[in-house]
Amino acid sequence: MKGHRLLLGFGILSLGISLALTLLILATGVTLLTDHLHLGARSIWPVLIFTCVIGGLSCVILSTLQFVQLGALRDAELSAAVKEARWSEALLAWAYADGPLPGRLDDAGVQTLLKLRDSLSGEVADRLQGLYSDQGWLSRDMRVLAGRSASVVARAEAIERLALLREPLALDALQRELRHWHPEIRALALLALSRSVGRLELQRTERTSRVLALHSAIARGEFSVGQVQEALTLLGGAGRVLVQELLLGAPDILRAATLDVLARQRTGMLEREVLTLLSSANAELRAGALRVLVSSTQVPAESAQTVMDLTEDPTAFVRLQATKAAAYLDPVPAGRLWALLGDPHWWVRRAAAQSLLCVPDGERLLSDAAVSHADRYARDIARTALQEYSERQPKVALNLQPVCSPVAYAPAGR
Repeated sequence: MKGHRLLLGFGILSLGISLALTLLILATGVTLLTDHLHLGARSIWPVLIFTCVIGGLSCVILSTLQFVQLGALRDAELSAAVKEARWSEALLAWAYADGPLPGRLDDAGVQTLLKLRDSLSGEVADRLQGLYSDQGWLSRDMRVLAGRSASVVARAEAIERLALLREPLALDALQRELRHWHPEIRALALLALSRSVGRLELQRTERTSRVLALHSAIARGEFSVGQVQEALTLLGGAGRVLVQELLLGAPDILRAATLDVLARQRTGMLEREVLTLLSSANAELRAGALRVLVSSTQVPAESAQTVMDLTEDPTAFVRLQATKAAAYLDPVPAGRLWALLGDPHWWVRRAAAQSLLCVPDGERLLSDAAVSHADRYARDIARTALQEYSERQPKVALNLQPVCSPVAYAPAGR
């Protein structure tokens, strides 16, 4: 804290000198302009000399302050790193072998403890969590969140600490912060609660209750799409109920965001709700549902015809995802993929060529397409796909052996 105050003081002093130098230059300009307009005015040389001297001194002082500020910042960072290393060594020795602590946890000790708690698991992590509570930091955070007079910065710092701590006793406090008047506090509480629920081993009923509370907060429309996606990512598998509610009843923009998260997680979770969106009137939802199927590398048999129909969708990015999904149909529709090689959009043609390689004789089909396809662009993409495919194949190293073993040279007489 002392280092930060010193840096703040340097910054304020530098700003003051910069403003004073600016005012001096403006005043000098006004003086010179006035003297120029009035005949018989005194010589301007004293004014210029004074301005140059004061301006030069100000620049030297300002540069010196900048060097001092950088040095203080480097010293502060080095000191913080040394404190963190010492606390890390002491806390690990205490957690594993009941080694002595250097004293009560200060700010550096708390930050180190929370980092260790977040990266470790099992009994050691539980002991660190208990130490945080025993030394009064948990009750301090709870008082900050319970009080109305706490500043936004103090609340934000408390929520960030509780997000790393993942303390079940703090879930109620974090849930209450979902209704805070400040949007940043609500966003931090959303992410902290999602992270805690996603990583704590809660009972099924409590986990469902917490997830439904998150859904209620999201349904009020107080969070951005990016914040909702981050919350879903932090929840992981624990957010199944939330994902289901969003896919079934959320606005289309949140549905599309949810499908994007499912696709990035490469999971086949909530297959029925995803398959329902294949028939949505919204092209983004159709494409998003197809992306989930592609990322999970499986297409249920009952949706095979729907995927085939979507390869003829009027929207190009829907056809693109449907073409990728066609590679996971059983059997792979080689005839349809052959036709898609001539699609008007390059990305669809490329996806069709790559999907054809999933067919047992796909390389031969592409070779035929490169020569005999009716569409010139289809022939081009087939040749490109074949070239890329051959470049990806591992090169076989030749192990050349001599036909006859060389004759060893032996000196005469031996």
